[in-house]
Amino acid sequence: MGITTSRTIYNPAQWALILEIRRYTLISKLVVISGVFSCPFWLSALFFTSPRDYSYLSSLVVVPLLAVICMGMVTHVSQGDPFLRWLLGAGLVAHMAFSSLCLWLGFLLYGATLDAFHYWTIGLARMQDFSVIGWSAFHPPYTSTNLINNIAGVIMLFTGDGLPALFITFALMALWGGYFFYRAFIIAFPEGDRWLFGLLVILLPSILYWSSPLGKDALAQFCIGIASYGLARYHREHNAFSAIICILGIGGMMAVRAHIAAMLAMGVVIPYAFSKTRGGPMSMVAKIFVLPLFLLGTFFLVTKAEQLVGLKNNSVAGSIEQADTLTRNTQTGGSSFNEGASLPVRIAESPFLLFRPFPWEIHNPVAAAASLESAGLLLLCWRRRRSIRSTLSHWRDPYVGFILIYVLEFSIAYAAATSNFGILVRERIMMLPFVLMLICATPKATIEASRLPMRKISSQWIPATAYKAVRTRS
Repeated sequence: MGITTSRTIYNPAQWALILEIRRYTLISKLVVISGVFSCPFWLSALFFTSPRDYSYLSSLVVVPLLAVICMGMVTHVSQGDPFLRWLLGAGLVAHMAFSSLCLWLGFLLYGATLDAFHYWTIGLARMQDFSVIGWSAFHPPYTSTNLINNIAGVIMLFTGDGLPALFITFALMALWGGYFFYRAFIIAFPEGDRWLFGLLVILLPSILYWSSPLGKDALAQFCIGIASYGLARYHREHNAFSAIICILGIGGMMAVRAHIAAMLAMGVVIPYAFSKTRGGPMSMVAKIFVLPLFLLGTFFLVTKAEQLVGLKNNSVAGSIEQADTLTRNTQTGGSSFNEGASLPVRIAESPFLLFRPFPWEIHNPVAAAASLESAGLLLLCWRRRRSIRSTLSHWRDPYVGFILIYVLEFSIAYAAATSNFGILVRERIMMLPFVLMLICATPKATIEASRLPMRKISSQWIPATAYKAVRTRS
């Protein structure tokens, strides 16, 4: 779709925005082209990396079918939005490629001990038991590791015993989690830089790599994305359907990682309790009746989370002892850090959680890749410091407050209990989308518009969404 007008005069802010959209669309196209041309390599890794034989024919049918179905869904949700179509198309190719890469590297580095192979093996046994004992083969508890075992078994009832189909199914869950984050951002920050945010939340290497294989991380991205989308809708519309979407996301996260669900719930409740009431008397009435329910639900989630992560008591001393135990347990292998550091020191270092490992903490190639991305994020935060400062000044906005509370809780909890870069880099992808929201909430084009002169350009090449955006902001 193009614009029929031949010449349009744009002010500096509009011209800067157009350049940004054009650049990000080009990046998405390049990702699609690179993924298509490299597919012989990553498809070989996907189909021929396995610790045991399986039905190759079923996977050769199911994997392309999943890709076609996903592409149809992309076409549906991106109607009238060429940028989103290219972005999700790039995300589809990239998630499939990174899923294959993770499978190959995991087998190369860890062999049959990879967690994904364990989930596959247990799920395969339960799929086979299903023909004898029925649905009781997928026995409780329906949380944490056993949840993934059961989900793997149920999926294989429909896709066959192939490991590639499982990996791609979970990779596509993570992709749609990224889509829900993108939708949440548009609703919560309608004037924000949705193009940069979409590019980062869908195509950031650490999110791609860690959320694409079979495991908890893909489900976590999907559930947190749904929760953030439901909350953004609720703050805009204040209807029951939006609240149900948010609750479903938190409930799903409760089954995957209960302590993260508790953080999400507290992030919802605390800002809502202290935010400025909008919408008149009815909004105040809604807060009076809804807030106690949120508080009770949060207390329940926190209690269950304590049980599931192993806190034996609620005393401060017991919590510190448990945090120290978790820290010692994660100080294994060549990726350990903060060895011997006290709990106060670990908490004091929590603001730097996003930017570690630092260059002097690199001990292996995986840490080097993570450090490179962390340095890029640090540079991006510095370049967007005015945007971040502007967003933080609206801390009483319920959604901004939700992000701040969640990021603060996550940083402190993981800084206190984790001293392994492998675990840290993998699990902080549950925090990254919200940090990216803070970075992109205020458009860079508006901040830097004064550097650009007035331009007169042909609008034939401008995507429809870009044209609507610049016309809306004029």
